[in-house]
Amino acid sequence: MIRWLYIITTRLCLALVFSGVVPIFTSQPTLLAQSKKKDPAQASKYAKRGSSRAKKKDFKGALSDYKKAYQLNPTANYKKKVQQLTGLAKRQGGSNQSKSKVSKKQAAQASKYAKRGGAKAKKKDYAGALKDFQRAFRLNPTASNKKRVSQLTSIMKKASNNQTAVRTTKAQMPKVSEIPNISPVKYANDIYNIAEGFEMSTRNLAKATDLLEGKQKKKIELAKLQRTPTTVELENAARNEPNDFRRQVDLARNYEASGRFDDSKEIYLRLAAQNPMNADAHFHLGAYYARFDQMTKARHAFDEALDIQPSHRATIEAMATFFNEKEDRSFSDGVLAKSAEKDPTGPAQQISRIRKNLNEFNFEYAARLAQSGQDQFPSQEAFILLKGKAFEGMGDMEKAKSSYQESIKSNPTNFEPYIALGDLYSSQGKHLYAALTYSDAVRLDPANEDIRFKQGLGYFKSSEWGRAATSWEDLLYYDPSNQKVNLLLPQAYYILAVEYNRSGQSSLGQSAFRKAININRNSAAWLPGSMQTLGSFYRENGLFKESLAAYQEAIELRPSDSKTYLGLGITYWKMKEAALAKAAWSKSMELDPTNNDARGWLLLSGKISG
Repeated sequence: MIRWLYIITTRLCLALVFSGVVPIFTSQPTLLAQSKKKDPAQASKYAKRGSSRAKKKDFKGALSDYKKAYQLNPTANYKKKVQQLTGLAKRQGGSNQSKSKVSKKQAAQASKYAKRGGAKAKKKDYAGALKDFQRAFRLNPTASNKKRVSQLTSIMKKASNNQTAVRTTKAQMPKVSEIPNISPVKYANDIYNIAEGFEMSTRNLAKATDLLEGKQKKKIELAKLQRTPTTVELENAARNEPNDFRRQVDLARNYEASGRFDDSKEIYLRLAAQNPMNADAHFHLGAYYARFDQMTKARHAFDEALDIQPSHRATIEAMATFFNEKEDRSFSDGVLAKSAEKDPTGPAQQISRIRKNLNEFNFEYAARLAQSGQDQFPSQEAFILLKGKAFEGMGDMEKAKSSYQESIKSNPTNFEPYIALGDLYSSQGKHLYAALTYSDAVRLDPANEDIRFKQGLGYFKSSEWGRAATSWEDLLYYDPSNQKVNLLLPQAYYILAVEYNRSGQSSLGQSAFRKAININRNSAAWLPGSMQTLGSFYRENGLFKESLAAYQEAIELRPSDSKTYLGLGITYWKMKEAALAKAAWSKSMELDPTNNDARGWLLLSGKISG
């Protein structure tokens, strides 16, 4: 009887399973589908608890909550918090393990950061001081560094907590339709008509594109014709005097400026082969390879130059200015070391010491070494440039500027001091002066794409839209696929289009817009940035209504952009609309909690209004 009961029960269970009434297991796709069901409300609860745990430094618990929040509502904000907390949780887990010994170099570096942090704290620059002490603690986790980090964190927290207006301000921002008068898009009505025409008719688009490309070709041909006489003259001179070293080099540099890189390379190779004991010939070949990041070949050429002349002025001069990339610094340090080894009393040893002290933030000592080197080797202009770098590191911008100007006066054909001076102007917000200085560097080194980009950016930031467009158009001739330019150049042309239409010059406005579309047809990639720039431009010129309209349109194009709300808030603040300004900045921080600019404006507004 029991046996029969067992058999019947077993068969009944199997029948239910195969009929689907009682599933044996839930498939993996089903579970995955369940996990992907959005529940924003529940996600928000997990996020709040995660934030609370993070404040208590329970980073593992906070990470777990934010992972759940992201599963329930996969937003960019939650994803960013998961990434941040992953690193913090790892470091927290590692802190319980045995600590590795701190090297002397790490301890020394930490001491420098701590010293600088202490100086910043005395000046009440608590944010800067906190960053320095955090770096010091990471390098050397001593109790004193930890204490200072804790103290400064507390100070910053108190300052933030005092601003209750941040949380209480809920003022509603007006829509575009509620803002009176002017809109950049309305000013550019003709432009949008063109855009619609492009979209509606592929025939018209093709026609307009062919027309624009034809004009571009004619422009390039004209530019080439303008350069041809100079090139022909140099070619004739080089042909008539084949043994004139200087004429051959001038022709090679001209080929580089014209984009004829293979022709210039042939000349440098021929000069090095025909003049094996001429250090200048090997230097020019090395400089050519370095410009195109062929560093192994460049190193061989520079080594040849130093074998012939251990303290070859041009080679050492060039090596002194390699600062930007880690690989470049390592490369130049190696070349300088070779020169110092062959000529211990030469300038290379002194330059290496200066560069080392600059890298270690010993700016005052570096400045003294540079002055000593300049006195000892007056013909070596690198010492003047390095002295300027040291003064800039010390924060003495006037002395840095004087040094760069002295370097330019000493050798007007060297483009490096122009770049250094342009960078200095740019750091001071003197963007037009920076652009004009970069222009001199472009004249001396026309194929240098980095300088051309900086030149255009300087003009762009100083609202010289036409000049910015011209600079970047020239850059596209050398580098047609430059991503930065393909995003920024359409913005310059679009702003030109809006301004032309504002002044009643609709034909010029239409032409400018066609250029913007031809450079980058994906207007969604660059139009929001154009509106942000217009908003800032109008605000600086006192056109507040136009500024509001531009920012509102930027929001409609890209609603989750924190920077747009930041700019909108500044415009409201300039209009003395404090509540609306705070609301905009609060929204900016909501979209990006790490936006310190918005936080700073909120703190400022709280102090002023309180």
